[in-house]
Amino acid sequence: MSFWETPRRRARIDVLIPSSFSRDSPHPRDRMIRLGLIARCLAAARVEALLIYHEDPEKPDKPNAKLIKLVMDYLNTAPYLRKRLFKLRPELRYAGILPPLNIPTHPEEPRMSEAHYREGLVIESGERSLVDAGLEKPLRVRRRLKKGSRIIVRIQPSNGRQKISIKSRRKAEIYPGFRTAILDEKLQEIVKAYDLRIATSRKGVDIREVWSGLGERLMKSSRACIAFGAAKEGLYEIAEKQGFSLDQEFDYVVNTFPAQGVRTIRTEEALAYTLAIINFLSA
Repeated sequence: MSFWETPRRRARIDVLIPSSFSRDSPHPRDRMIRLGLIARCLAAARVEALLIYHEDPEKPDKPNAKLIKLVMDYLNTAPYLRKRLFKLRPELRYAGILPPLNIPTHPEEPRMSEAHYREGLVIESGERSLVDAGLEKPLRVRRRLKKGSRIIVRIQPSNGRQKISIKSRRKAEIYPGFRTAILDEKLQEIVKAYDLRIATSRKGVDIREVWSGLGERLMKSSRACIAFGAAKEGLYEIAEKQGFSLDQEFDYVVNTFPAQGVRTIRTEEALAYTLAIINFLSA
């Protein structure tokens, strides 16, 4: 299987970050750089979903959460579809400095001579649907597809013609990028849906002490989540504010960068370090 056919993970992994992430950036350009780095790390690790939670559900930072979601949705959209799906808006003024995700459904250029995947948008629906897949002309598909839906298109050259197959993003066998959602529930409620819950903290257990056990749990898990704290408050402080015990609600609370040489590790740095370890243990 080639890079452009990278499969999604056997077991689902979701990441949780606080809604205050990047709010302390001194300039919108800096915020975009940090959000772009987060997105690249998530895509590289084939994360299924980015979940944005509020450190204080009583005082949710909804504007910043919506900005994070907007940028992540923008990046997870194939470049040739962005003009159709995103209007000009001030929040995306510096979107030009965002790095491309380069995931399997975002081909850099048409490669009609070989099989490949593309993200498509259904622009007309009927007995035959029209799909914008970033080619010279929309694709005509002999299926009734919901107008406005985003799908995965596989183009297979065959005897001088093109064989086109369509799948939903949810059922695609390749990695189609990650979705982003804003959740209003407390962290304790959000993580109940997972069979493996991992929290990251400087106060957590040295990752080297639980390395083998964590690896075994990851391989047996069907749905895991990894939670990160905020710039001003770690997960222990957030859990105390929300009224629950971090150690009781999470299976592991780990320090993924022990003996750090800097006073604080930023969320985007912790995310990169942690996902590299998770990928090594469960790829």
